[in-house]
Amino acid sequence: MSGDRKPGVDWFAELRRRRLFRAMAAYFVGAWVLLQIANVTFPPLGLPDWWQRALIIALVVGAVPVFVLAWIYDMTAHGIVRTVAAEPAATPSMDKLPIIDTDGGGLVATQAAAADVAAKPDASVAVLPFTDLSPEKDQDWFCDGLAEEIIDALTCVRHLRVASRTASFRYRDGSVDPREIGRQLRVDAILEGSVRRSGERLRITAQLIDAGNGYHLWSESYDRRIEDAFAIQIEIARKVAGALRVSLTGDEAASRERYAPRNAQAHEFYLRGRQLVARVSHSTWQQAPAMFRRAIELDPEYAQAYAGLADALAQNLLWRFARAEDVLPEATRAAHRALELAPDLAEAHVALGHMRSLSGDNDGATRSFERALELNPELFEAYYYYARHCVAHGEFARAAELFRAAFNVRPDDYTVLSLIPAALDSIGEHARADAIAREALAGLKHQVELDPDDVRALYMLAGTFARVGQRDAGIPYVERALKLRPDDYATAYNAACYYSLAGDPERALDLLERAVATGTGSREWFEHDSDLASLHGHPRFVALMAKLDASG
Repeated sequence: MSGDRKPGVDWFAELRRRRLFRAMAAYFVGAWVLLQIANVTFPPLGLPDWWQRALIIALVVGAVPVFVLAWIYDMTAHGIVRTVAAEPAATPSMDKLPIIDTDGGGLVATQAAAADVAAKPDASVAVLPFTDLSPEKDQDWFCDGLAEEIIDALTCVRHLRVASRTASFRYRDGSVDPREIGRQLRVDAILEGSVRRSGERLRITAQLIDAGNGYHLWSESYDRRIEDAFAIQIEIARKVAGALRVSLTGDEAASRERYAPRNAQAHEFYLRGRQLVARVSHSTWQQAPAMFRRAIELDPEYAQAYAGLADALAQNLLWRFARAEDVLPEATRAAHRALELAPDLAEAHVALGHMRSLSGDNDGATRSFERALELNPELFEAYYYYARHCVAHGEFARAAELFRAAFNVRPDDYTVLSLIPAALDSIGEHARADAIAREALAGLKHQVELDPDDVRALYMLAGTFARVGQRDAGIPYVERALKLRPDDYATAYNAACYYSLAGDPERALDLLERAVATGTGSREWFEHDSDLASLHGHPRFVALMAKLDASG
């Protein structure tokens, strides 16, 4: 056993983790039962007294190998496996910490929080969308929302890597074997399940599958009323964390339960709103605010619904699907109300950060995003939207570090990693930009192989090909993205970035004009995005900037 000893390990916790106490208790209970049997049966059989003494000595001596075997091996649902040794607490390398120079008001997330983000996870899991088994087949939004809420709860678990919604939801049809999903997503376990709703009754079944061999690690069914849906999500997250031998701590669970909705219908509308936002399109983003407003109407103290409303309105404003005077006052009120109801809800601080960023309050936005990261250093949205805020304000060093931190939280989303090279190019760090671009290129190729219709991955892959000098290689990908979404602003804009990098300014300007013709566009991104640097000074580009100024 001394060979396993490592500095920094909590040995009482390690004994519990390896289930030594349980094994020894079972052994001594078994030994006591055996001695009772011997006491009753040995005399009638005429066995000499020394037989009982020998049995006692054998049982005492036998405790030693039992202890050793229990330390090394564990009995699981699908056989005996060797227990993995606990890792000591390590001092993280500084080049992996998402720490920003705080001079002048930068990110003030603590080193401890950043180390948690960069630390190697002990386990990993993908949560698939739950299958709708309801007679009417009209609960897809609830099934997706249930899975997404479980993802959010598990993301709060330290040292557990959770596959992103985008990555895991591509397997919704159930046609891919869990072992293959595990291989493709590089996760240890798969959570899948089903929902059957009849009136106000729910039957939710969840099962956790070992992605290495396909065996079940845990499964359970819940027959409850619809108002118990939120509690079921927390319970499933606890059970999954337990099965993977990581912990959803009391503080994390208590925080989620403290802000649980009081009205089941309000929770349903909240889930509908989240699903509309997740679909990332002009029409769904315009529908989403109405869902959050209805949730608030039903439960006026539902903090997450206020945060959701603020975020949905922010997205509409960010992409100019709505005018500032039409949405900014309501969005700002919603963000502040979310914080009044839940001052330690990280999502509410992200929502306020959105509002402050869009209203031109740079310092206030920075404070809000930093506070969100202090409260939840594993919140992808906090890093991601903070990084976008920094890009819009020309703070490229900060943006690069924040995008990297976002990728550390969600390491299967290489579209985020591909945003870093442009930020680094803007500050002259071309060697680092090249290295990260090549890392992103390999990951994006994998994403497109898994999902050839992932439009965002397609145009980001094309842009990354151009970034590494393989310009012609990107053409099939960018044109496929344009074919799939010919009228989408983000697709046209990013395709323009590709052609700008590829040395085709006229095609790039055609696409930028198409993007602006949708009535949307961010002047700050046009001005600061280094991918468009080759177009600066071109008369058509100058005219586009003037058009954005006039419409802003």
